[in-house]
Amino acid sequence: MNRNNKGFTLAELLIVVAILSVLVAVSIPIFSGRLEKSRESVDFANVRSAYSEVMMAVMTEDTNSSLYQGNGLYLIKVPLKQAVKGWTTDISNISIGGITQNSGYWLRAPESGGTCKVYYRDDHAYIDWGGKEEYINKTSAAEFLTKEILKEIVGEKYKYNVINSNELETQGEGTKKFMDYAREHGFDLATDYGATTWQIYAKSSDSSGILSNPAIYWSTVPVDSSNEGKNVPVIGYRNEKYDVYYAKVEKYNDGTANEYYSLHNGFANVMEGEDGLGGSATFQYDSYEQAKAEYDKLLKIYEDKKTLTSSDLSDDVKK
Repeated sequence: MNRNNKGFTLAELLIVVAILSVLVAVSIPIFSGRLEKSRESVDFANVRSAYSEVMMAVMTEDTNSSLYQGNGLYLIKVPLKQAVKGWTTDISNISIGGITQNSGYWLRAPESGGTCKVYYRDDHAYIDWGGKEEYINKTSAAEFLTKEILKEIVGEKYKYNVINSNELETQGEGTKKFMDYAREHGFDLATDYGATTWQIYAKSSDSSGILSNPAIYWSTVPVDSSNEGKNVPVIGYRNEKYDVYYAKVEKYNDGTANEYYSLHNGFANVMEGEDGLGGSATFQYDSYEQAKAEYDKLLKIYEDKKTLTSSDLSDDVKK
């Protein structure tokens, strides 16, 4: 019996596989590009919706809104769907509430899996695509709170031991240098944490040198004449740990052109010791979430009493 065996030769199969490989290699980038543009379209829609929410709260002066961060700041954070850093969409003609790429209020470019911050302050709305949402942790703090960076920014001749965000930038050459550096690198505790004031313990108590372990403290409570002399809750970070405490609001340079309100410069004594590890600040929390939970407890007590005392601190904080 004769069998009529028909089939593909090895050469024919190799040709088919080669053709399929070319088609796949061509189609995958096209598909991926269209998928990314689709993700960006979703992000644009979500950010437009967030912008509308922010502006509605602003127009109605809704200070009870969850968007209100205090000190005139309204903020909402939008998790992004985008999987590619930057843009694949042509954004030259895209406008969100009149804010365009070249308006000065459209800030930075998105990161893969990042967060966009839509906020209103100083009589204007901002859209900050701003990269990944990060707490003050190893990545961001390591850039700002190191002996080398502070020495580069403020210099050994900086005469103060604290860099204060409320201080007039024209008063101290180191303050302006640091604030310029912070703005350039997107260091902004106001939009990230609702901070109304922050200060960096940069030098030893005698201002003889930069600390090996600088520390930063900030508060979300307004710091002005309304709470002068009162203790407000603060949260701090140093050497990859967090601290919760309270500090007195004081007026500095009273009666001069450089007058300002701030946290008491020496409340935590973190500049004691050569490496900056002395003082009453213990930095006992390993994560921002833990510290923030304790801070929120103190904040509620402050809102009820309008000041804080040592008896308001939990046993954990008193360690």
